Amino acid sequence: MMLDTLPHVEARPYLLKNSIQHYAWGTRGNQAFIPNLLGFKPEPELPYAELWIGAHPKAPSSVVVGEMVIPLDQWIHAYPVQILGSKIANTFSNQLPFLFKVLSASESLSIQVHPNKAQANALHLRDPIHYPDANHKPELAIALDSLTALMGIKPFADIQETLRRYPEIANFIGESVCTRVLNVVTSDPQEQRTLIQTLFSTLVTNSMHYEEGLVRAIEKLAERLSQFSSLEEIEVLFLSLRAKYTGPDVGLFVMFLLNLIHLTAGQGLFTDAGTPHAYIKGNIVECMANSDNVVRVGLTDKFTDPENLIDIIDYSPAPLSVLGSNSGLEEKLYQTPASEFRVSRLTLNSSTKRQETTENQLKLFLVTKGIAVVRWNSGSADGKMIVKQGQSILIPACLREFHVSTEASGELFMVEVPVVD
Repeated sequence: MMLDTLPHVEARPYLLKNSIQHYAWGTRGNQAFIPNLLGFKPEPELPYAELWIGAHPKAPSSVVVGEMVIPLDQWIHAYPVQILGSKIANTFSNQLPFLFKVLSASESLSIQVHPNKAQANALHLRDPIHYPDANHKPELAIALDSLTALMGIKPFADIQETLRRYPEIANFIGESVCTRVLNVVTSDPQEQRTLIQTLFSTLVTNSMHYEEGLVRAIEKLAERLSQFSSLEEIEVLFLSLRAKYTGPDVGLFVMFLLNLIHLTAGQGLFTDAGTPHAYIKGNIVECMANSDNVVRVGLTDKFTDPENLIDIIDYSPAPLSVLGSNSGLEEKLYQTPASEFRVSRLTLNSSTKRQETTENQLKLFLVTKGIAVVRWNSGSADGKMIVKQGQSILIPACLREFHVSTEASGELFMVEVPVVD
């Protein structure tokens, strides 16, 4: 489509049409979350994993402009200031800086990390097939109903207990490394980090060179655990994943070094560069910098990159901070250090009417429950748009003010870019 043929941007909201990704771990059948959210009947055997809302070149959303459906990335390229606003356009090189998603997992995603900007650029230059862009990927996940996930390195004392409880893992890593970790009593964070780095990198390196030994160690642990009458949650998860990943998948041991966490509806977690993580099960919204860079190590049939992963991981054990735990708020803001996005969850009732201003910067809304009503003044007349559950809209920067309400009760997520100075 030629840029000079694209329609101009008016000061009004625009409905988006978004792409669905059918990754194997997505939910299926009548219980598939994304089809139920969007209101269509799913194909029985097709997994519905992610709904992408944004302008990533892999799967850009489209904008409904009259009778036309225009790829969002092309429209932004043609009218960056009118859509993004001058501050965002100047700061982020005329590109939408974030990607918003609905993610629905019926089974585990891979254990992975995201690179920082310098690492992403180096990976992209060296291997553009597996690392399709040069951007980093700070990421916010917010549970729509619940989320089970592995996230971040365990505290040092818990790592020590893991080695004692699971000698199959310790033996595969090796006596010299594990003895150092088990016998050293230290509260110094840097010492702990160094020991964990040695332990983790040795585990992953050994898995690359001794695949048969890894398989035997996994089998030994599975055999021993299968004899127990009661198991911890991580052990049940290990046995279920081992039934799927029967080969030399080091993720089956790495998972024991990570925190197993649960989120309830409205709670969120921020994942910065270098944090090892894997979503296990649940339905969430995600917001991230506009990137698809993932460095995987295990629990996957996809490309893994263990050598780069052990260089990228942040080995510092740190307490996890759950965001958005305050309930009952009309607007719940999820504060993160990301400069590319800011996400709020709006819980509205029939008496609520929110006046919004764009501050000359784009906003994006997704309705996850109910029906939203958006009103604005278009000059000679007032405008009104009904936005149903599962629909998303783009508010261009050139629309200065608008109102948001619901016909009964509703839940909306609002994504914007933190105000650029």
